[in-house]
Amino acid sequence: MRAVRRLEDVRALLGALLLLLVAGGAARADTAPFAALTVTSDGPQIYDITTGVTTLPKGGTVIDQDTGVKLQAGSLRYVEGKTIDAKDGAVSGSFGELTAATIHIDIAAGTLRASGNLTLRRDGLSLKAADLLYDAGRDIVDFSGPVTGTSPDFQADRVLLDARSGNVLLLGHYSFSDGVFTLTSPKHGGKLELHFHQVDGKPVYDAATEVSPALLTRFSAELN
Repeated sequence: MRAVRRLEDVRALLGALLLLLVAGGAARADTAPFAALTVTSDGPQIYDITTGVTTLPKGGTVIDQDTGVKLQAGSLRYVEGKTIDAKDGAVSGSFGELTAATIHIDIAAGTLRASGNLTLRRDGLSLKAADLLYDAGRDIVDFSGPVTGTSPDFQADRVLLDARSGNVLLLGHYSFSDGVFTLTSPKHGGKLELHFHQVDGKPVYDAATEVSPALLTRFSAELN
């Protein structure tokens, strides 16, 4: 009888260990963006024990090992595992090269917000916007306007960028020019797709007033 009970106990223990291993593996697989951050200071670090805020008055560098996002700023404030706030920052990632006066990273939500003197460059795309929201988990950038592009030449109330494919969606009142013809939105606003591809190694954005269902699906959360 004791042998049977011991065997049952061993089986129960093995089962519990297996559950822990599976749960641990799932947790690692579902690690949120911005969860593996390395912060390097360019000067002193000031820690406020009452608020949990660490200030880098001389700025520094933040690198996320999972997403590859790299932030460099003239000044930084962060709460470990929660938020990062930067001034006069430059960020690089799958979305391109971004500069802005203020940058806020919500580590738990996996989002990056930027505003003020905001510019972004990526694969021939160069634009300025009032504000930006980057969803690192979905790899989508949402620009609010007015948004002005110089490469290609366009203006829009709002712009969505698929950082995985490079495709762009202009929203609201827009105009687009490729040097030969100009497309403008209806009076009430509309949608214009800029399909990214390369010709002889050079980036090209083809405009289409009929937006592909695949792109609408990709941006479904932002459009609802």
